[in-house]
Amino acid sequence: MTFLPADLPHTAVRGANFAQSVAKLVAQRLRERFRESRLPDEFSPQDDDVFVAAGYFAGDLTSVYQLEQWLWPFKQLEARLKEAGHGDQPFGIIVRNAPVAEYLKSITSFPVRFSRLTSGLDKFMQSPSLRAVFYVNQGTSNFQALRYPEPAHVHLSHGESEKISMISNQLKGYDYVFTAGRAARERVQQALYGMSDDRMFDVGRPQLDRPRSVPHEWKRFKEASPDGQAVFYAPTWEGDSPSMAYGTIAYNGTQLVTSLLEAGYRVIFRPHPRTGVMCHEFEKAVEDVAEIVESDPRGFLDESPDVSWQLDEADLAVVEMTSVAFDWLSSGKPLVMVQPHETEAEVLEGGLLDLCPTVGSTGEADVVDVIAEAVAQAGSVEAIAQLYLGDTSPGAQMARFIRSSEQVIAQRVEEHRLKHLV
Repeated sequence: MTFLPADLPHTAVRGANFAQSVAKLVAQRLRERFRESRLPDEFSPQDDDVFVAAGYFAGDLTSVYQLEQWLWPFKQLEARLKEAGHGDQPFGIIVRNAPVAEYLKSITSFPVRFSRLTSGLDKFMQSPSLRAVFYVNQGTSNFQALRYPEPAHVHLSHGESEKISMISNQLKGYDYVFTAGRAARERVQQALYGMSDDRMFDVGRPQLDRPRSVPHEWKRFKEASPDGQAVFYAPTWEGDSPSMAYGTIAYNGTQLVTSLLEAGYRVIFRPHPRTGVMCHEFEKAVEDVAEIVESDPRGFLDESPDVSWQLDEADLAVVEMTSVAFDWLSSGKPLVMVQPHETEAEVLEGGLLDLCPTVGSTGEADVVDVIAEAVAQAGSVEAIAQLYLGDTSPGAQMARFIRSSEQVIAQRVEEHRLKHLV
């Protein structure tokens, strides 16, 4: 007799699921090792690498978006370093995952180096020219790189938000933290003991200064779709722990989108790229919402590479606790926040969920009514943006990022000079 999973005892089902998960992980690792063995030698740290600054990334392809959003700011920094006489290739990237190395090579002109082993990491991090290394997340593998004392280690994060991970005590492991604005700096100072102000630099979100282009798909959609204001609906993923569970699409996604479409709004739906990684219900919810959106002439499934043009094209946003909400502030347009469903999700008192109109995670308040409230309060968005991002006038955030990076590099150069005089 063949037993289906539903016929097995609960413990047997868990055992079978665990075995399947292990088998998938082993298969994935074998594929990665195979791809690693086929990587050209150019991906290995080179003897003639003379990078002054570098980006470090140890994640896999499901989280490479964290690094991608920093590639343009890194390019602007690289241009400035070249102008300052730091050679033809002053910026490089070191990754710990072979598929990520291959992917980055296809989308950027930066030299991409790979090493899963510490021997390659040693060679990269101990380069005599290296003065600053930037980190875009709080991955535990970052701490393998932080043990090298010569370069300054700078935490960037991949967005500004009030998720609990933004005030992790791990921040103390970095020499410097580039915060988005006053709210982030004060948040860190209030939460962490011994985090001095001189280790933090407010740089805003330099990505927001990148020139934006509207996708052809959206242009065609606007021409063909009925009139109506556009709502940018960008829910976050489910999170990897109860304290980080800010996503709600599994509980209210279909209801929110249906209400918006029935009210005559055009909906730009952009799910978080990691949605469903931890919970199948969230993966299924994305599929259900996408089906509703694609079947309605007012719905647009956003598969563009980044969040940028939506800030110009959409009239208002419905967003959860994610960096998209804080980036949206720079637009000055109405913002509706969605409260977490998980009661253990840690929410900062007096934060954006208190400053903006909110809709509950299970639809206890009609999103259309809350939008009307947000429109009435739109005048306060500029002040909130100043609190979280500082000056958002064109070019201001990029200038702060470059200035802060140069200051860190110059300080490390001087510290290195004085150390070796002794």
